[in-house]
Amino acid sequence: MRAVVIVPIGFVSDHMEVLWDLDTEALETCEEHGLAAVRVPTPGNHQAYVKGLIDLVLERRDGTPASERPALTKLGPWFDVCRPGCCENVRAGFKPAAAGIAP
Repeated sequence: MRAVVIVPIGFVSDHMEVLWDLDTEALETCEEHGLAAVRVPTPGNHQAYVKGLIDLVLERRDGTPASERPALTKLGPWFDVCRPGCCENVRAGFKPAAAGIAP
């Protein structure tokens, strides 16, 4: 059987858009097409997510250098601000940021 995993990447909590668009419409569409489907929960107020947000704020408040910030990947901590050229003006020839480039 074919299946899909629905991940609401742009949302940190369940609200009407997530609940209706994903839990209702997307899951119904999958069923109509014979696809098994499951939605990954949003982090909401999960303890690890909230702790991570607090850690990010405290690192910035305390001026912790990027080299001393914990990271779970080889990429290390990401940029505090966009790297040069990341958010170029669309009218001037938008060039999207390249994923996976180390800071």
